[in-house]
Amino acid sequence: MPAKHRRSTFLLVALTMIVSLFAASCGLAERAEQAARSGEDGGGNVLTVSVFGGDWGNAIQQHVIDRFEQQTGVTVRVQINTSTLALGQLRQDPGIYDVVLLDSGVSELARAEDLVATLPEKQLTNLGRLTNRAALRDQGGLWAVTMGFWSLGIAYNTEKVAQPPSSWADLWDPKFAGRVAVPTPATTGGLPLLLASAEMFGRGPSDVDAGFTRLEQLKVAAYADSSGTASNLLQSGEAVVAAHYNSGTWPLADQGLPIGWVAPKEGALAADSRWHLAAGSPKRDLAAQFIDFASGVAAQQGLVDDLYLAPADESVQPTGKAAERMPWGASGSLKDLRFPDWNVINAHRQEFTDRWNKQVAK
Repeated sequence: MPAKHRRSTFLLVALTMIVSLFAASCGLAERAEQAARSGEDGGGNVLTVSVFGGDWGNAIQQHVIDRFEQQTGVTVRVQINTSTLALGQLRQDPGIYDVVLLDSGVSELARAEDLVATLPEKQLTNLGRLTNRAALRDQGGLWAVTMGFWSLGIAYNTEKVAQPPSSWADLWDPKFAGRVAVPTPATTGGLPLLLASAEMFGRGPSDVDAGFTRLEQLKVAAYADSSGTASNLLQSGEAVVAAHYNSGTWPLADQGLPIGWVAPKEGALAADSRWHLAAGSPKRDLAAQFIDFASGVAAQQGLVDDLYLAPADESVQPTGKAAERMPWGASGSLKDLRFPDWNVINAHRQEFTDRWNKQVAK
């Protein structure tokens, strides 16, 4: 055979082998994923869980995931997500996770789209100790369990603001013009703040025209499309007051920054983060075991003290500085928080978001 043909044959054989190996590796990867989901090859003892990142992810890892693995021998595969990102992934593949953590608002969307399933209540030994608001039910049954409550209030720079804000109306105080930050509808607090503005400056929360008008008149340093953005604006000094979350503000103070937080007299706007069983998960019992563990006293105590969440279990009491950093402020209780009607908000979510982009954030 001529040398030229030998080289061509050699290259063809080599290329064929590479393609075959690549196809085989893809096949193995696909089969491994299928095995993990079906419980084969050790997959039955593996749980895939979607949680948040940052300080939240660290606290969840320490107080829930690590302890759960040690106690049960189960391996927890963790995926870091935001609520909206996790929702999008569930829409693509309802079985991509076994357990998923979602914020209120997004949680209701997931339930409406049948992306999260009803939980087996009899397997949740800690359920009886949770507040009514922490056990979410509909006609289909229990579909979510709250990890903890937090709220949108007013954060401020304690060195640059002599008198702490006390009302949502203080965001419009002329002395803060150009140095205010408020959340967009992309965040959990954006649309509840719109309805609160409508109630303060209009004829009630349904008077969204008044809410949009007032927010359009607000002179901001910037709009925050995430909790991290609001924290950065406060940290840099671009904003001296901000509609921000208690759980996002106090870590700044823990870093030594001159940042405080108050619950406005009209009431802080409540939210919560919830555990769900993904609709496509084949590991219903194991997922329920994980959610039950996360609702236990030990896990709850750690999350409350580290993240300044109000506990889902009222028998759990915050300790140390966490007691003064609850979502209702230094005093009060869960009853002092204002809980949005997420079904109403979600029914108009796209409409309000589009109008915000055109009228407010223009």
